[in-house]
Amino acid sequence: MFGFFRKKKGLEEELRENPNQPEKWLKLAEESERRAPEAVANALIYSRGELVEEAAKIVRNLAIYREFEPYTEKLEKELGKDYASFFKGLIEEYKGNLQKARNLYDVARNSQNEKLSFLANYHIANLYIKEGLYDLALKALKEVEEKVPENYKLEFTVKKREVEEKLGLTGSKILKSFKEGLKKTRDALGLSDFAGRKVDESLFEELEERLILADVGVSTTLELIEYLRNEAKKRKIKSSDQLLKILKERLKELLRQCNGELNLTEKPSVILVLGVNGVGKTTTIGKLAKQLKDSGLSVVLAAADTFRAAAIEQLEVWAERAGVRIVKGQEGTDPAAVVFDAIQSIKAKGEDVLIVDTAGRLHNKERLMKEIHKIKKVIGREFPGQPAEILLVLDANTGQNAISQAKAFKEITDVTGIALTKLDGTAKGGIVVAICNDLKIPIKFVGVGERIEDLRKFDPEEFIEALFSENENNESKEGAPPETV
Repeated sequence: MFGFFRKKKGLEEELRENPNQPEKWLKLAEESERRAPEAVANALIYSRGELVEEAAKIVRNLAIYREFEPYTEKLEKELGKDYASFFKGLIEEYKGNLQKARNLYDVARNSQNEKLSFLANYHIANLYIKEGLYDLALKALKEVEEKVPENYKLEFTVKKREVEEKLGLTGSKILKSFKEGLKKTRDALGLSDFAGRKVDESLFEELEERLILADVGVSTTLELIEYLRNEAKKRKIKSSDQLLKILKERLKELLRQCNGELNLTEKPSVILVLGVNGVGKTTTIGKLAKQLKDSGLSVVLAAADTFRAAAIEQLEVWAERAGVRIVKGQEGTDPAAVVFDAIQSIKAKGEDVLIVDTAGRLHNKERLMKEIHKIKKVIGREFPGQPAEILLVLDANTGQNAISQAKAFKEITDVTGIALTKLDGTAKGGIVVAICNDLKIPIKFVGVGERIEDLRKFDPEEFIEALFSENENNESKEGAPPETV
């Protein structure tokens, strides 16, 4: 008779009486942070894994990664290793252990459950994006492109487009001119600000400050300013416009000393590529391989960076994109053994160019020195007089640190040329002048964009003209950009 006034059962009491209600376990997780870890685990188990997306979202939103960790054993027992690995991957990603997280997601992406497989692959792609490995991210996204759930389609499309833009695979195919690529450096120098001024001490001081800010380097800047002072005095120069013309010609003279072509006169020719991790070494190899192939040469890549996580896989992606062969070993294989196998392979097939990727562990200089010497010994024994080129890749964004890296590598081995990457993303393009003046190593390539074509042969004239060109407002009136070399 008084049932109408009976107290309604609470959610926890209802679940105690009938636990097989996965959606209500999710509701409990949202209502009670204290019970959330257990509730999420129960939601997964009673739904036989179907609520994996919703469960992952709650773990992420409530940031209960550590609290949820003890329940992963129960997930493995009830649902299998794939589900447990996915949630362990979330936990390791939260802890910052990206390589470990990627390995765990890799287990989960082989799941028979399409939703779990997609989520694992999608998380792998996001990890690659975090690490700046856009080529591998795109590969991971393409693997699941046909299986994207409806509620992920918009997010997936946007993410894929962003990755493609990072790789320079969308938009105009017109080559970036040096003017576009050096905009940040040109703005930092602001040489047009000095036009129409009288030559006095304040002019020299301001010019000195601008050159140093653009990472021309202190010693090189002081030499340049001293040269300008002397020339101004000797020629009785009163106008800053005349002084800037003298500066332009002096910079061209300096850079002409560092101009050099890639030496590929022998067949086969071996290019040994050096550089610390993160400078764009693998990307440079891929772009160079594509350009050489397009010029009519047969190219093979040797994946001799066998210690860095994902290095072999990343080089494979570039080999596929460039349409060239790759010789590789397992992770941890002796790099010299990989190079030996590559040499035997190109001997058998009579190919033109072998490009060798190497490890970038400069922090362990002694070990790296032994490794490079061993690789060079193998190359020289099989192909006397090779490698034809030892190319050092440097990141322009690092400024003066790039010079320190170059000096360290020069202590390890001879360097025949430099590829300076990411010039378009930095205001420190003056580092080109500092490298040339301090190190006297030919600069053979510069990177002024993400596209394959944006790895450019270095042209001192074009480079300096770009630095001295008018500001962006006037550039559009100057006509088409200079033709690429």
